[in-house]
Amino acid sequence: MAERLGERTGYRFHLVTDPESLTETFLQQIQPRYVFFPHWSSVIPPAIHENYECVIFHMTDLPYGRGGSPLQNLIQRGHTTTQISALRCVAALDAGPIYLKRPLSLEGAASEIFLRAAGVIEEMIETILRDQPAPAPQQGEPVTFQRRKPEESDLAKAPVATLNDFFDFIRMLDAEGYPHAFLDMKGHRIELSRVQKETDRLVGTFVISRQDHLPVDEEAGVKALLDRCYPAPPRDVFDRLQQLYRPGDPVYTVEINRDLAGIVHCARHSKGGHLETLAVDPAYRGVGLADDLVNTLLADTGGVVSLTTRIPAFFERHQFTPAATLNDGSVYMIRPASDVASSENSH
Repeated sequence: MAERLGERTGYRFHLVTDPESLTETFLQQIQPRYVFFPHWSSVIPPAIHENYECVIFHMTDLPYGRGGSPLQNLIQRGHTTTQISALRCVAALDAGPIYLKRPLSLEGAASEIFLRAAGVIEEMIETILRDQPAPAPQQGEPVTFQRRKPEESDLAKAPVATLNDFFDFIRMLDAEGYPHAFLDMKGHRIELSRVQKETDRLVGTFVISRQDHLPVDEEAGVKALLDRCYPAPPRDVFDRLQQLYRPGDPVYTVEINRDLAGIVHCARHSKGGHLETLAVDPAYRGVGLADDLVNTLLADTGGVVSLTTRIPAFFERHQFTPAATLNDGSVYMIRPASDVASSENSH
């Protein structure tokens, strides 16, 4: 896209694909007229969107559909078409003024829709560069979507009743970066994709894989450890770990005298991973177990690693850089791709 737009418009485009590369220093060097975000899943730091004209693209007719997972929310609400909104990035989520909108069909699998959207966004960028429209405030009452969680791809728990409901549910999750619609049974996971609707049935592709499980021992297992580390209500850390865990995610534990003393878990994705859980038993803190767990995890995880924490100073020792402070006071941090990665050490 960047190459085509450069050829057609005469502007010089700089392509940034990793959050750690989008820095104030880099932008100061190139002094861009616009910073376009045709597809971006990371927080844009205030120092970036406050000092540069950042244009983001959202797959709804804003202010309807602010928030996460717009495609899935639209399909589940029965929409067959939508608008792609080009808006200026501001501190509030998807609340900035609108440059322009363009229609988009929601027919087909999620991967097809995203490819179609990319073509529309390319045309929108060219229009913005040519006409340089002034963005106008959003009009109407906002409707906010909730970002989908991985466990919501469970077909057994999905709000489906008709054949068309099944069709929409499977196709809306059929794209890279989204957990496919799945069914868990007898220690295995069945993932469904490439669905086609025929007269009285659906035909598609399925993949069956062994579904690993984390230990659930109430007294000596992971749940007991996390309950000791997080004793205050709602005490749901273990439940969230179970929901986020997928086969192949690196999970490391450390034992001392047969006691489970620490754990770290990273939810992998196509760009690297997000460190979801790090816990060390209070009885064993202060001897470097957390450092050992994080170092082992980073050595095994290629790509960018991100996390959200209330102890940023600890993670700065491991080359994580603060990217944004969230509303609850926690800090979103990013660590660049590691030069050392091994898939042979996962256990």
